[in-house]
Amino acid sequence: MGRETAVVTAGTPGGQSLDSAIIKREVAALMKKLTRLGTVSLGIVVASTVAGGLFGGRVLAGTSRLSDHLRIYTAIVSAVEDNYVDEVKSDRLVSSSIREMLRTLDPHSNFLEVKDYATMQERQHGSYYGLGITVQSVDGNITVVSPFEGTPAHRLGIRAGDVISRIEDEDARGMSIDDAVKRLRGPKGRPVRITIVRQGYDQPLEFTVIRDEIPLHAVPFSFMATRKTGYIRLVDFNEVTACRPGEARDCERELERALRTLTQGGATSIILDIRDNPGGLLDQAFAVSNLFLKKGQMVVFTRGRSKRDESSYVTEVEGRYAEVPLVLLVSKHSASASEIVAGAIQDHDRALIVGETTFGKGLVQTIIPTARYYTPSGRSIQRDYATTALEDYYAMPKERRTCHQSGADAKLTDAGRKVYGGDGITPDYCVEPATPSKFVAYLQARQAFIGFSRSYAASESAGVAEIAGTGSRSGVSSGKIKLISRDFQVDDKVLADFTAYLDSRKLRHSAEDIAANREAISRLLLEEVLRQVYGEGEVRRRTMAWDPQVQKALSLVPKAEELLKEPQRFIAEYEAEAKAAASRPQ
Repeated sequence: MGRETAVVTAGTPGGQSLDSAIIKREVAALMKKLTRLGTVSLGIVVASTVAGGLFGGRVLAGTSRLSDHLRIYTAIVSAVEDNYVDEVKSDRLVSSSIREMLRTLDPHSNFLEVKDYATMQERQHGSYYGLGITVQSVDGNITVVSPFEGTPAHRLGIRAGDVISRIEDEDARGMSIDDAVKRLRGPKGRPVRITIVRQGYDQPLEFTVIRDEIPLHAVPFSFMATRKTGYIRLVDFNEVTACRPGEARDCERELERALRTLTQGGATSIILDIRDNPGGLLDQAFAVSNLFLKKGQMVVFTRGRSKRDESSYVTEVEGRYAEVPLVLLVSKHSASASEIVAGAIQDHDRALIVGETTFGKGLVQTIIPTARYYTPSGRSIQRDYATTALEDYYAMPKERRTCHQSGADAKLTDAGRKVYGGDGITPDYCVEPATPSKFVAYLQARQAFIGFSRSYAASESAGVAEIAGTGSRSGVSSGKIKLISRDFQVDDKVLADFTAYLDSRKLRHSAEDIAANREAISRLLLEEVLRQVYGEGEVRRRTMAWDPQVQKALSLVPKAEELLKEPQRFIAEYEAEAKAAASRPQ
């Protein structure tokens, strides 16, 4: 997928990264050495979990044995380049062989082209200049995947599914993603004119968008979930996430700002949602943990083959929110930095964790893996990959360790709870996300809910609009588009319209199917319409009432407070509950 935002799970300058930061001199050295093997200066070897260290000269410095291997390799490349039935460039051969070589090491080492590496750096830096949209090519059309909330594109009403047909009067049909992104981006304050074809409109829509700095938010939204509990969505560990220990006392980034706003608004407890957070910078995992832990507590340590790969990260100051009851939400896609935070919080009995067992990604890498991450109690985060095919590793096994299930790597938390390593972080309370019925899954697979939602728009965005400092849009309207407000509800009329939409797309359904799945369909319609019109933050506010993991987290706030203040009492109750659950007939 091409992106006007260019978001990838990778590293960054300015800090140690769990997801592929490479210091400049290592890159320069590697590029120079790769160039000697061919014209492979296009690529950079990176890895998905990185934490400092030196590349050194030993990788290609060479013994006679390594020199022999390289001579054989060079001879094979030359033979293929000279004699293969079709013309093949050496840079392609070398890039492909490096990529496959890295796959034999571990599932997280990778080989990035230079433009992908630049994209990786950009994501962790936390901003770029442009419109604020993610785009991809669909049947040769530059199509908006999603706008980022609060950006010029979002404020002007550019929406998911919009097709950009012209950029500055140039036909965009058939244009490559790279060319489109190059034209959409530009200096801050400079306008760009785009023409959009939108479902439900007979005429194209004209937009003039003033480019601005586009923040890649770590905390896209936060709000009060109840009168006393705040909810924070944390999606990334990048340069804008939190202040590092040692920065100015008045330093405040997105997570501190959300915590301050919520506590000033009356929050006495916090739910921190890191579900599906793929990770990011190591120092940001440390900074986030430091907000909730006491001074002198271990966050993570590393162990490898040599002493230089051993390091420990211990909090240096008292966390500002160390006494606030906390519940963490995690999923099977929470990885890397997310797992460091969850592991530290769990090992110090600081908070309760709710959700699914996390991904299990804990390799320390510079250019290649040099060590593993361990939680304060000594648990390895990394899931086994030695006997698993790459595709199966990322698909993840269907059977993961669940709550109260013992494992091989048993450790104890500060208060004496038994926890296990070697397979990510297992929650204290396992709660699976809701599973759709076969009929609902059929509709989801055919994007029925997403397609239907594109026939709605916000009532306040109708007509001609010109927003100072943002740009303008044309006043084309359509009778096919239904205008709604934030209090939108799915009623019988909406369900009837949805049934008609299914008919128009010839999607299989019956009155019985709709009736049997009415509640699930109504909820998914509400989610997708609100997401399309008002964004993810509004969706979370409205749908947490039936999110089983959020509801479990809210119910556990009193227990999180008990764990904080009386850990031994909590542990006794927790173990009694586990014993009672194990004795119930399955």
